[in-house]
Amino acid sequence: MSKSRNANNLAKKIVRQTSLKQATASRLAKQVHVYLGASVVDSPEPRQRRLEAHIAHVLADGFKDRHLNGALLGVRGAEPESQSVKLVLEPDMADKVLRELLPRFDHFYGGVRGVAGLRVRGNERQLNLHDAASSAHVTVTRADGGPIRLPSARDGEVLLWKRIPGGLTRDERQEAEEWTGSRGIEDLGVRDLLLSRILRLPGLVNRTAEPHGFANCYTHHAGDLVIEWCCGDTVEALCAVLLAHGFADDVPRAKSIELISQHSAHLGDRTVILNRHGSCLYGRSAEDVVESIKEGYKS
Repeated sequence: MSKSRNANNLAKKIVRQTSLKQATASRLAKQVHVYLGASVVDSPEPRQRRLEAHIAHVLADGFKDRHLNGALLGVRGAEPESQSVKLVLEPDMADKVLRELLPRFDHFYGGVRGVAGLRVRGNERQLNLHDAASSAHVTVTRADGGPIRLPSARDGEVLLWKRIPGGLTRDERQEAEEWTGSRGIEDLGVRDLLLSRILRLPGLVNRTAEPHGFANCYTHHAGDLVIEWCCGDTVEALCAVLLAHGFADDVPRAKSIELISQHSAHLGDRTVILNRHGSCLYGRSAEDVVESIKEGYKS
């Protein structure tokens, strides 16, 4: 199929699935230079999508701007497995992924960090991270096939996943209920769907981290995830690629995408917020920043 025909078909899809005008849809479609074929494969199980969304949310807030080798959230690849997903982790970030995800009570913080109710089983080269309250789970492995180290407790921490492997603590149960029934979020299904897709589409979202090897992620509350970057894809180009691969499929048309400005867009009624700076933030200092991030992982 020719490039122009691909662009025309994508523009039609964007018009059908969003509230964008034909001219805007055509402009976006022309910015997709590589068509990878099939749309994202979602889990049909709501609890699985909710767990994956929680994992993406925790990793975004945990890593912020400390990614390595262009692996946003520490994920290089994602392979659907029946109702679950296998995450292929960036080797240098793999141990940190486990530390961020497995729940621990932090006395200095005054609460639970990580994904409440997440437990671990398997061997060091392929771990199964599963929800203690349901059948939801993800598999994690390193891209180089090496071992992943389980985290040890730091000062003021209690490793809840290790202390109570077969159930949830009271504090975890409260945290889990807040994630499941977060107030102020109009559509939890959309949140779970889109944040799950962030985890399942690393080849696309990692485009934001490619130029420097890192981007910046953070969250405001339990209902959103922000990605910021400065070089590489424009916001429109990234939105076009995401839409081409089904990122906004099954999202209410009026809320699927809003192009706020040349440098900002909202997907799923502010579930995913994309911000791109108008100029490079790092220049020649980017390599120094990368070295600083690497040093941080050694400590």
